[in-house]
Amino acid sequence: MANRSTTQAFPRAAFDTLSKSECQNFLEVLHYTMQAQTPDHVRDVLVLFQNHFSFTRALGGLARLGPNRTFAGFSNVVNASYPDEWLYMYWKNGFADVDPVFQSALKSPGTQHWQAIYQHMSSEKEHEFITTARQFGLCDGITTGSIDQACGVATFCSFASEHALDAKRLVPLVEYVGYYIHLALLRTAPQSVPQIDRCVKALSSREVTILNWMKNGKTNWEIGKILGVSERTVRFHIESIFSKLEVTSRSQAVATAIEHGLPALHGLPTAS
Repeated sequence: MANRSTTQAFPRAAFDTLSKSECQNFLEVLHYTMQAQTPDHVRDVLVLFQNHFSFTRALGGLARLGPNRTFAGFSNVVNASYPDEWLYMYWKNGFADVDPVFQSALKSPGTQHWQAIYQHMSSEKEHEFITTARQFGLCDGITTGSIDQACGVATFCSFASEHALDAKRLVPLVEYVGYYIHLALLRTAPQSVPQIDRCVKALSSREVTILNWMKNGKTNWEIGKILGVSERTVRFHIESIFSKLEVTSRSQAVATAIEHGLPALHGLPTAS
């Protein structure tokens, strides 16, 4: 991911092929990106850019960095439209370690066009990852990000599509708006980011879903109605969440989930 502490040149050529309405759409995205003050604002920006420029999925967040830009975990993940099941699998199975685009973005500056990266993949695990991603409609995409060395974090945002993208046209636009999304992600991130994970990955998909509804302020009764289970069952799952996260309250559980990049799952229909 590129370190963009220096002044950027204006990419005039990126706008030469855009229509007037597309230029207006891009300015609208830029306008709201620079005003974003909460993760929900960032999510709205990701959705807006996705819809204006023919993507079908969008996601952003922070990655904690270890020595030599090694990956040390996600934080403050903002999911605009990625599939619940895919995010859960990615997070639970540690796909960041085999995702060729993410690994390339950590090591190399610039914006990553997925298909360009895929052409150089050779390992069986990488090909399995790509095949699985395509099953979720993540066939092509563009990922961009920046590194904040002082904070030890990298920001990223990915825009994906079920179809092949016009990379020559779209990469410069993602690159340009990505810088401002980078600033928005840093603005809206928690003040402190933990360096080690607790047992967050021990959570089941149902527990992840319940924890997300807790994060949204839902009561046990409301969560039970949403998921079609009894309030007693919800309490049972919450006790299990507390035990696995080594916390004693809902607020502590929610804070831990946010800090460790828990994927935003609200409708995953997986039973415990």
